[in-house]
Amino acid sequence: MQQSTYTSPLDKLNDEALLEQFRQGNTLAFEELYKRFWGVLYLQAYHILIHEEDAQDIVQEVFTALWTKAANINLSGSLAAYLYATTRNRVLNMLASKRTYRHHLSSLKQSLSDIDNNSLQYITEKEITARMEREIRALPAKMREVFELSRKTALTHREIAHQLQLSQETVKKQISNAIRTLRHKMAHFSFFC
Repeated sequence: MQQSTYTSPLDKLNDEALLEQFRQGNTLAFEELYKRFWGVLYLQAYHILIHEEDAQDIVQEVFTALWTKAANINLSGSLAAYLYATTRNRVLNMLASKRTYRHHLSSLKQSLSDIDNNSLQYITEKEITARMEREIRALPAKMREVFELSRKTALTHREIAHQLQLSQETVKKQISNAIRTLRHKMAHFSFFC
């Protein structure tokens, strides 16, 4: 049984002649170029990208560009050299694009992380400060007055005692009690935060 091997007259044409045939409207010439070059261009792209779908996409883009721009292609060498160079350039562009994307993604993640951490720190500091102010306001009146004078002014214990007409010992004791009370209250608050 003899096997039928039909050969198209286009099989005998060189690459540049096929391109010229395609430029003149012969879509079969394009199909012949596709059959000749798809495999080798795919291997070239895959060898660099090591990713089947990306390599297929690149080759598809090369042939799409050939289809749409065939009339404007001026070959300084062979069509094969042109297709190889086009494939290589598209591969390099894809790699650069992915590298840039990863760089931007990494920068964005870092920025968001910094913003989140700074915001969290700001919110936490703000919450702690607000809670501390509430706890100070909740202290008994005389204790609060002594504590606030000791923390918010540059007065010494002696000056506070003189201003409030208290003994220095009473001022020390009030400040010590206020600190102990606030430390206890804030420990509970930080535990729940």
